[in-house]
Amino acid sequence: MNELERIEADAYAIFCELAGGTVTRLDGGVCLSTPLPATELNRVTNVSEDLDLDAVADVYRGKQHLVSVPAWEEALVPRLEARGYAPGYAWMKFERAADPAEPVDSSLRIEETDDGKLFGVTASEGFSAPPEAAPGFDVTGRPGWHCFIAWDGDEPAAAASLFVQGELAWFGGAATRPAFRGRGAQRALLAARVERARAVGARRLSAETGHQVEGRPDQSYRNIVRAGFRESYLRPNWRSPE
Repeated sequence: MNELERIEADAYAIFCELAGGTVTRLDGGVCLSTPLPATELNRVTNVSEDLDLDAVADVYRGKQHLVSVPAWEEALVPRLEARGYAPGYAWMKFERAADPAEPVDSSLRIEETDDGKLFGVTASEGFSAPPEAAPGFDVTGRPGWHCFIAWDGDEPAAAASLFVQGELAWFGGAATRPAFRGRGAQRALLAARVERARAVGARRLSAETGHQVEGRPDQSYRNIVRAGFRESYLRPNWRSPE
């Protein structure tokens, strides 16, 4: 089992359940299904080539979803194609050692928070999600989770989370409210999370975002690279038939 895939699946499973969804663990994969129109929370992750596609069909029952297939499990692809799945927008997986974070010049103040409502509302606004989605981002106080807010004076500008399991750390749940974009909030939040991961003993740090394609925004990609992460592998997402 790939450890980076596993910790990501574990993190998203928690987000999925908080959002009122269901998590179904099958032979060969973890199915996430929520009522929210979020591809990250309606997909099969941590897959292997022996994924039970009949069971996947029973979970989603015609609902649109993705199957995230890393390159080393490409033997699964012909079976997906036979069922009408098509290649979609791929994600790049990144990895980083626990080296110190480079200083980030920002006028924003970064603080760790245990205020679940504040964190959830800030993240949901950053993702342009409806207000009822806010509780789905509230991982404050849960084992292994660390949540951060970037402040502009008394205004929360951005949010980001860190999930740690032993020596592994996963960076996710990061979003900036529209009025505060372009001010380096996510770079500052990445640096703060790197330092927190180091402080709690993590040695292998990971993140993911959509890969660079002409015409698509790539600020998240560039922020991750500037924070010292390296490209680890490209992971295609296969779209279920419509």
